[in-house]
Amino acid sequence: MSAPKKGKDLSALKARLAKKAAAAEPEAPAASEAAPPIPAPGEVKADVPAPGEVKKPAMDIPAPGEVNKPADIPAPGEVSKPADIPAPGEVMQPEPAVAAAPAQVAAAAPKEDLAEDPFSGGVAFNPDAGLLDDIGGDVKPKSNIGLPIFAGIIGLAVGVGLGWMFHKSSDGGKRYDAAIAKADDIQQRVTEIEESRAKIALKLGEVEEAITAKDGDKAIAALEEFEPAAVEVGDLFGWQMAAMDPAVIKTIFGLAQSANNVQIDVSILKGWVNNNKDVLVDKIKGPSNFVVAVNPEAGGAVLAELVSAICDEIPDPLPEDFKPETLKKCEGEEILKAKAYIIRTDVGGDTSIVPGNQAFYLTPSGGIYGYAIGQTPEANAKAYFDLLMSKAKSEVDEMVKDKDRALEGIANYTSDPKLGGD
Repeated sequence: MSAPKKGKDLSALKARLAKKAAAAEPEAPAASEAAPPIPAPGEVKADVPAPGEVKKPAMDIPAPGEVNKPADIPAPGEVSKPADIPAPGEVMQPEPAVAAAPAQVAAAAPKEDLAEDPFSGGVAFNPDAGLLDDIGGDVKPKSNIGLPIFAGIIGLAVGVGLGWMFHKSSDGGKRYDAAIAKADDIQQRVTEIEESRAKIALKLGEVEEAITAKDGDKAIAALEEFEPAAVEVGDLFGWQMAAMDPAVIKTIFGLAQSANNVQIDVSILKGWVNNNKDVLVDKIKGPSNFVVAVNPEAGGAVLAELVSAICDEIPDPLPEDFKPETLKKCEGEEILKAKAYIIRTDVGGDTSIVPGNQAFYLTPSGGIYGYAIGQTPEANAKAYFDLLMSKAKSEVDEMVKDKDRALEGIANYTSDPKLGGD
């Protein structure tokens, strides 16, 4: 027999070591082969052989005269070629590299047991020792997506800024136009008030001239052309007017209030002239004696002008041709005992007769009499006319000053309108 080659001895040695390692480590019993329960007294375990029988060993032992041939030991005259040692005259070719997966790396094959390699010295060779563990594939290059996003944000900010500037410019132009338009409306309203004031001032002059000329009809005609109309400026208030000088705003509203007040005074003057035109032009004298007459229809008494007191009996019923002037009139203290009174309830109006027991003579004395009627009641109509005329003219003159201040303030606002209001 030829001497065994070195490669054959190495393979045989590996096979024997593997066989001993397998025999030293028996396989763990399966769940179905778990230890049977302990038998009760009098019972025999099922796996105990009966008398005269031999229990079959768990390991595969060959029969007498047979040898259990390991699969990895070659037959006599054969040589087992190790997988990792090339034959004589051959060169071991390296295995082609396997491309790594793009996203993940295949799991490393399990390493052989160190006990199977008698030349390892108990330490397996690790070609990856000292290298960083793979963290999941190739390292991806840095993405450039952040640059377009950053550029987009910058562009958006610039666009918003330009849009805001354009909006402010456009909005500022609109507000400027609105301010100028509102200032024109306010100025137009002030001009209308001034035109109305000028007409009232003209009519007041005409009335005063007519009364002085003793022409009551002309005075009434001048006032008939006057038609009062309320003046309103509250609808003009807004952010434009609010941006004006507060003194100018106060002047504008004061001007409107004065216009309404003077129209009320002129209306009272118109009614007074209509009721007292004859007294005002001295066609008749005003009342100087008064009585308080019972007025059943009104449920009280009225103040009336005493035309005359009658001391004669008044016929009842009165004849058709009755003439009061034919009756005897009372004089002095007899007036207090008069049988009847001829009275007039309207200045310059018709007269009527009331029984003496339905009217009471009003003695011209006392503080209340002087306050209510005065010592010269016949001149009361003219005095009251003068009072009304003086008040109306004073208000008209004051309106001229307010108008000038208002127009000046509006002009200042128009030249430099304030656009900061809301």
